[in-house]
Amino acid sequence: MYTVGIDLGTTNTVAAANAGVLPLRVADTPTPVLPSVVAYLPNGEVAVGAGARERRAIDIKNTIYSAKRVIGETWHSYRAREFQAHYPFDLVQTDSNQVGFKTRAGIVTATDVATEVLRAVCQYAALDAHEIHAVVSVPAAFGRAQRVATLLAMRAAGFAHARCIAEPAATALAYLDRNDVHYGVVYDLGGGTFDLAVVDCSVHPIRIVAHGGDAYLGGDDIDHALANWAAEVVLRECGWDLRSDREVFTRLVMEAERAKIRLSRMSSTTLEVDGVDAAGPPDLPAIPLDRDAVWRLSASLIKRTFAICDQVLSSAGLTVRDVEAVFLAGGATLVPGVRDAVAEYFGKKLRYELDPLHVVGLGASIAAARPQLAPLLLDDL
Repeated sequence: MYTVGIDLGTTNTVAAANAGVLPLRVADTPTPVLPSVVAYLPNGEVAVGAGARERRAIDIKNTIYSAKRVIGETWHSYRAREFQAHYPFDLVQTDSNQVGFKTRAGIVTATDVATEVLRAVCQYAALDAHEIHAVVSVPAAFGRAQRVATLLAMRAAGFAHARCIAEPAATALAYLDRNDVHYGVVYDLGGGTFDLAVVDCSVHPIRIVAHGGDAYLGGDDIDHALANWAAEVVLRECGWDLRSDREVFTRLVMEAERAKIRLSRMSSTTLEVDGVDAAGPPDLPAIPLDRDAVWRLSASLIKRTFAICDQVLSSAGLTVRDVEAVFLAGGATLVPGVRDAVAEYFGKKLRYELDPLHVVGLGASIAAARPQLAPLLLDDL
């Protein structure tokens, strides 16, 4: 039997073994991350990953992304209602009272989508799931229903054995051999969720003293804020509303996401809106965008994370002065301005020498490989 750690993310999925990221060979090109997107194609096939992600622009009803936001959720839950308000899918109530996606392949659930992503990971990493003991990471804010739904996806994908670990615990494990602190904090801002955990690193295995989070706060929300801003600019300057059609707005969100990612390594870029709406005015001008503008649009969302930080530190009986290290995880921590704001809140230098896109998967792989870390693991299926 082999041991593998999997970060089944809202936006991207990463697999790791023995504290090393597994390369995923997609069309003979190795990549460390697989977009958590599943497309149900007209020919009956299922596409997963980057190719599926690009189909969001042309086949939005049958291209499912960010499904982790409603995994294990009941139809009438708050998160399900929020999802309906933000995403363009045809959603239905399943016989088991879950959120169902109506696609050309039939009605699928978020667990079904996760299963397809996990199968693709095994295929691209040349893994035989039936020979693997896996640890899959889940947000600290996930309740038992969400954790069980995640594990059911692992079972459906064929894994011999699977357990859960909270994402902040996985991040702390990845850094465990690289620090000698007492109290550390894991600030994890991913594509769909935010987690904050206070971790006692002075004991073995590490102990999560307190945690909290918001399963509906992440990089996706920054993308939507950018897209709404761009739509306002177009409406004001050209008199055309890019929000009047959900599929058009989804294409605008995709352009906003691309611009945001470019700004993680550039000081300025443009948000391309020409071609987003085929029925719109010809030659819509590109919208200039810089890091300061992204931060202005993101700041209110990031301030929400600090309210959670206040609550978690208070429940741990600590203040920011008691925190000796702050470990970052999640791709949204690369958004311009986020790291500066987090450093200012905690008043200390941040730790992000491990890639925030990989660190949770690395920690999960450590938990999978070391039986003595079993007390950190959650549900078992």
